[in-house]
Amino acid sequence: MTSLSSPTASRTVSPTRQLLGLSGVLSVVWLVLAGPAVWQSGSLGLEGVSWAVGLSLAPGLLVVGMQSALPAFSAAPQAVMSASGIRMLFVLGGVLGLRAFRPELPMIEFAVYLLVSYCAALGVESYYLLRLVKPVLESTQETN
Repeated sequence: MTSLSSPTASRTVSPTRQLLGLSGVLSVVWLVLAGPAVWQSGSLGLEGVSWAVGLSLAPGLLVVGMQSALPAFSAAPQAVMSASGIRMLFVLGGVLGLRAFRPELPMIEFAVYLLVSYCAALGVESYYLLRLVKPVLESTQETN
């Protein structure tokens, strides 16, 4: 019994580690996109990359916070779908706000930066969520 609980316990990742992982991946994305953004659009391009990465990071932080506050949320198989919905609505609101308040930002380039950072953040977030869901699924299969 002890051997079954050890792999399950080792798969869970602390919220702090999740936050650091998400922040680290998005920092790398920002660094990779910053050069082409400045080359393409100057300081407006760099601002666009910063907004894109920020719009991808904020809902990820919110989802990790929800996982910490509501442990039942992170154990549910629907957690990945819920996290994706939160991310999508947050990013949609941010894009609409940027179009209204910063119309001088090059939107085509911004959309590319947002797509890259959104996919990176979603991948990291899904990786951590699936690591939490998988032990729960395995434990329910063992009891049957």
